[in-house]
Amino acid sequence: MGNWLVGPVVRARAGLGLMIAASALTACASLESVLGPLGTPFQQKPEPPQQQSDVDCPQTTIRTGASTWQLPAGVSAPNVRYQASLGQIDRECALLGQTVTAKVGVEGRLLVGPKGGPGRVSVPIRIALVQEGPQPKSLWTKFYSVPVEVPSGQSQVTFAQVEDDLTFPLPPDRNMSRYVIYVGFDPKGEPARPPAKGKAKPKAPPQAKAKAKGSPPPPASAPAPQPGFAPPPNSFEPPPPAR
Repeated sequence: MGNWLVGPVVRARAGLGLMIAASALTACASLESVLGPLGTPFQQKPEPPQQQSDVDCPQTTIRTGASTWQLPAGVSAPNVRYQASLGQIDRECALLGQTVTAKVGVEGRLLVGPKGGPGRVSVPIRIALVQEGPQPKSLWTKFYSVPVEVPSGQSQVTFAQVEDDLTFPLPPDRNMSRYVIYVGFDPKGEPARPPAKGKAKPKAPPQAKAKAKGSPPPPASAPAPQPGFAPPPNSFEPPPPAR
């Protein structure tokens, strides 16, 4: 007698389960129409392009004739104050889109000459990127006045200069075999400073002419010209010896 209720109860439960599942699917479809596919309710922003470090770097070399520098220039060894030389050069490159950014580091050594001593020395260095060919083309260049502190009692000091933003466009063919990063001393590379403008001297008021009595006084003798100092043609050369 109790078994005749089992079939209808099971069928009622199964029907109720199907109705709940259908309602859930309808709700999911409604949510998907508003928020998009479930599991990704928010649209992700595209990631910015990442730098690629496997790009080829231009070769580096020391500029011919610019591997050493001395102060003053062109003097004999006993009269040298400081002498510098370049050593190791290193670089690494990264590609971001179609732009190459190179980081260049150079190390050098400063020697104290017989006339030198402790203090600060400004070492002139230039880094340049050149596209070699029948007509070489300068793509990037920068001058540095590297301050080097020489402690008391030291005969030599090492120094370094790093440029981390040498930026240039990637060649269309991605071939940088003709690109060269040059490093060297550049004594004439520092831009000349404009002369300071002095204040104009006020003009003296005109003096009234006095009536001369008797013979006019003899004219005053002009002062002898003072010997002036003419700067040497090269700012690192010593002035001519005094006579």
